[in-house]
This record gives sequence, structure tokens and C-alpha cells, in this order.
Amino acid sequence: MKKVLGFYRTFFQTLLPSSYEGFAESRTKNSFGYYFSLVLNALIIFAILMIPVIVGLPTTIESKLNNVAIFNMDTNFSTTHPILIPEKYPVAIINYNSETPNQSANIILNNNLLYVGAVFKNYQVNISGYGNVKQKGTEYAAIITTLILLMLPSVAVIAYIFLLVKYFILVIIASILVFILAKILSYRIDFGPIFNSAMYGVSLSVFLDLIFFALNFEFYYIQYLPLLIYTFCGVSAKGEKLDRKQRNKFVEIKQKY
Repeated sequence: MKKVLGFYRTFFQTLLPSSYEGFAESRTKNSFGYYFSLVLNALIIFAILMIPVIVGLPTTIESKLNNVAIFNMDTNFSTTHPILIPEKYPVAIINYNSETPNQSANIILNNNLLYVGAVFKNYQVNISGYGNVKQKGTEYAAIITTLILLMLPSVAVIAYIFLLVKYFILVIIASILVFILAKILSYRIDFGPIFNSAMYGVSLSVFLDLIFFALNFEFYYIQYLPLLIYTFCGVSAKGEKLDRKQRNKFVEIKQKY
């Protein structure tokens, strides 16, 4: 709980330009630690925003299936030997030769009758009419929704890795652009403080990007503008602004050596 509160305390500090003098001096290890927590928390909030979409998923899928003119499938199925999934410690046994489940996790398809041996109860379903997908749209929508929900943990892990890479690339690009801008505007500052500022400055952009995606909103990638602004805040807070005389002196020393 302390870590969560600590993260959001830091997050709200990233919204204040005056905080970037400290962020620019932050250790790179701390910057990365905050960045990993940032993407994880943003993904959790995104998942919460997507709950209404998930709840309405069966209705959405069924409405899409209603647009299908003809979609028939053959439900005939047979096996020569039981199929064990996985082989060593099976959680599912598909056995055509049996007539009823004799243990949990036993799945039998025989003469269009589907037998499922669950932990507490055995189920029997006649699937003879399931070959017509359009006619059984409600049932297929429930099946597809269940499969999607079962895939969500894997999707969440893949999404987390993808977002880590995506926003880190944006951080690198913003750091390079602001570093070039700082040199043009005659700021004396190293790349490290700019990079640290970008690692914290990406906070608002990450949340805006995922919220915009959840709401299906887009306006010229405006969600990434705060990243550039906050990164430059680190330059203005930590960098040394050189006047013309100092610039000329710096150039003379550089040419001399």
C-alpha cells in the first residue's frame, strides 16, 4: 500500500513543472523504477475503463454475427485414442470411445452429444444445432466471450511489454529533441538530466494516451505534447543559460583545445 501511495505521490508531483529540478537529478535506477510502475498503473486504470466494453462484449459479438448471411459448420468429430491436454498431467481429456465422463476434466463428443466432467458436476449438451452459427448466435457469442476472457491474462502481459517499449521509445525521442533544442537555445546541460526528466515527464502522456484509446478519441497526437513540455522543464530548471559573451568564450576555449 505504501508503494502505491508513494507512486501516486510522485505521479502528482510530475504534473508540477517546479518538481523537475529534482527529477533531473534523480538516479537513473529510480527513474526506471518509477517508469515500470507508471506503465503498470496506467494499464490497470485502462482495464477498469474497459470494464463496460467487456460486459457488453456478448451483445456486441452477437450483433456482429447477425450480419453473417450463412455460416454453417460440421460438428462431426471422432478420435482413435483419448487426447490428453497436457500429456503428463491432463486438465482436459477428449475421449470419443467413452459414453459418459468418468472423472473431472473429461470431455467427450459422441453422436452430437458433448459430455463435460467438471469438478463438482457433469454436464451434457446436445450440439446438433450448433453447426448453424447464425441461428446459435447467442451461444457462440458466449463461447467467444469466454475464450477472450481466458486470453486476458496473456494479453495483459503482452500489452504491458508492448507499452513499456512504446513509451520508452517516445522518451528517447523526446530526450533527443529537447537536448537539441537546449543546445539551440544555449543551455549548458548534459543528456542524463534531460533523459531523467523525460522518464518522469511521460507520466501524463501515458495516462492520456490510454484514456484516449479507451474513449476512441484522437486529436493530432496531442497526448504526447506534455512529454515535450515537462522534459524541457527539466532543462530550464537544471540547465545553465549562456548569454552571448559566455557562448563566445565557450567557443573560443573549445577551439583552443
